Amino acid sequence: MNRITVFFVVAVVGILLGWGIGSYLTYNKTMEAVGKIPASPIVVKALYDKPIHAIVFSVFNPGTVPLNIKRQSFVFKPGKETTEKGYSMQNIPVDIPLPPLTITTVVIKLKKDTQELKVGDVVNVELEYIHPLSPDRYIVKHGYEHTKEAK
Repeated sequence: MNRITVFFVVAVVGILLGWGIGSYLTYNKTMEAVGKIPASPIVVKALYDKPIHAIVFSVFNPGTVPLNIKRQSFVFKPGKETTEKGYSMQNIPVDIPLPPLTITTVVIKLKKDTQELKVGDVVNVELEYIHPLSPDRYIVKHGYEHTKEAK
């Protein structure tokens, strides 16, 4: 083999080797960065549990970073069948941890003297959460309308 052929083969092998190592390192750093990006919690289910007189939310954390609900607020809009002007809650849980890739159930009990939810009542919940990578606070809003199908 002459020098030009050897130089060409070494150059092609060097380029392929550099490309492979660079791709591998870039892929690993990208996957590490994406794994630290928190996803927004999602309310996957909301219902009124009549026997315990509570609104039950199932909140999913699709990210790989644990989140923490720091505050919740609720707005009730009574439907046509309701005589209540508003609903009172017995408890509003705070500092609820949302582990990664899991569904967490949050139960908000209504006060005993508050009427049961009727068909057409709407509950709007606002969840304020934080994650460990930022001092910022984020908000997720979810609306739930009580229907005949609810238990």
